[in-house]
Amino acid sequence: MSYTVQVGSGGYLGWKFLQRTEASQREIFNKSPDVAAARENFVKKMPNVKSADQLVSNYRLLTVALRAFGLEGDVNNRSFIKRVLEADRNDDKSVVNRLSDKRYLAINEAFSSLRNGTSIDGSQLSDISSKFEGMAFERNIGERHSEIEIALNAQRELATIAKSDSSEMTKWYKVLSSKPLRKLFEGAFGFGNTIGNLPIERQVDEMKKSLSKVTGWSDIGRFAESENVDKVVSRYLIRSATDTGGYFNKYSTALSLLGG
Repeated sequence: MSYTVQVGSGGYLGWKFLQRTEASQREIFNKSPDVAAARENFVKKMPNVKSADQLVSNYRLLTVALRAFGLEGDVNNRSFIKRVLEADRNDDKSVVNRLSDKRYLAINEAFSSLRNGTSIDGSQLSDISSKFEGMAFERNIGERHSEIEIALNAQRELATIAKSDSSEMTKWYKVLSSKPLRKLFEGAFGFGNTIGNLPIERQVDEMKKSLSKVTGWSDIGRFAESENVDKVVSRYLIRSATDTGGYFNKYSTALSLLGG
């Protein structure tokens, strides 16, 4: 049985509580029986897997592999995942390069050795196991409080995108192609779902204007600094509460301090 991560009633206050207790809660969560058993089985059995076919044929191993990249929803779509794992990432026309969701490219790269008939090495095995624990922790929270799962995703992903060597426009495309990050930005700046109907360049322009209005800057590279990520995350969480009508009076002053 898994440990249930404690975040109170969720929202902004739940997020602040998690920030104070995250390290200890992660340690407890990683030692919970189902998480520990899944990780240990993966570490033990994965060195014997040398092809994509072997991996997708083993439900327990595949579940860990997919969850490590936030793709557990594809656990029953084995033929598709096999195509993803076997795709040539150096071919611009391959499935992993045509998909806008770059998590598929990430899992393809992580298991690249399987295309050569060899098992993944020890460091990669350790890295994937750690990713699994982290994503399982986030999903545990997200089952009850999706807004905090989105906030944790932003902490992890925004800094990675910000520090990449990609152009500014490419970084924005990466943000908008990520469902959790898109939801974060749309929620933080009060955009409805209809913004997705606009041309992508216009979407980026509108996002940049809103970010600049609140922070004074619109460069994605600024999210390499954790305090800048916190600004948008806090705004998103507070707006999430006010938009439901449940905590408007309680948070309205704080929201105005974050940029109005």
